[in-house]
Amino acid sequence: MKQYKLSEIDTLKPFNCGDEDLNDFLQNDARFYEEQMLAHTYVFIDDEEIAAYYCLLNDKISQTDLDKSLWRKLRKNIPHEKHYDSYPAVKIGRFAIAQKYAGHHLGTSIIDSIKLKLYENSEYSACRFLTVDAYRGALPFYEKNGFIPLLKEPDETLPTIPLYFDLKVV
Repeated sequence: MKQYKLSEIDTLKPFNCGDEDLNDFLQNDARFYEEQMLAHTYVFIDDEEIAAYYCLLNDKISQTDLDKSLWRKLRKNIPHEKHYDSYPAVKIGRFAIAQKYAGHHLGTSIIDSIKLKLYENSEYSACRFLTVDAYRGALPFYEKNGFIPLLKEPDETLPTIPLYFDLKVV
C-alpha cells in the first residue's frame, strides 16, 4: 500500500467507505479544497484501488471555544510564563477507510503516521495539537487512539464531537 498526495493522482478510482458524504468529498470536493489551499488530501492505494484517504488543514484550540476548566487542564501542560488565548493545531478534516479494509487496523496505522509526521516535521511550522470533529459513531475509534473530547458536555444535537490529541506526547 502506498500513500499519495491527491495532486499526484490524475484519475481517482471509485471509493466506498459506506458513508455517502465521505465518498462524495473525495470524488467531488477534495481537488477544489486542494486548489483553494484549504486542505491537503492524502490517498492510500492498494492494488490499484483506494483503501483510505484523509485530509488535513490548519486549526486552533481557542480559549473562547472551551469550558474554563477544560481550558485550564489543557493549558497546564504547556509550561510558559505567558499563556496564549489559542494554540496551533492541525485538523483531520475528513478520514475514511474503504469498507473492504475496515477492521484491519488500517485506520489506527494511518492516525499513528499522521501524529508522527506532524511531530517530526514541526521545524517548519509548529502545531501542538491534532484535532478532529468526529462523527458520533467514530468516537470510540478516536478515543482508542488517544483523542480527548474538547467539550465537557457535548451538544447532543450536533452530528460531530470535537476532539484533540496533544502531539507533545508522541
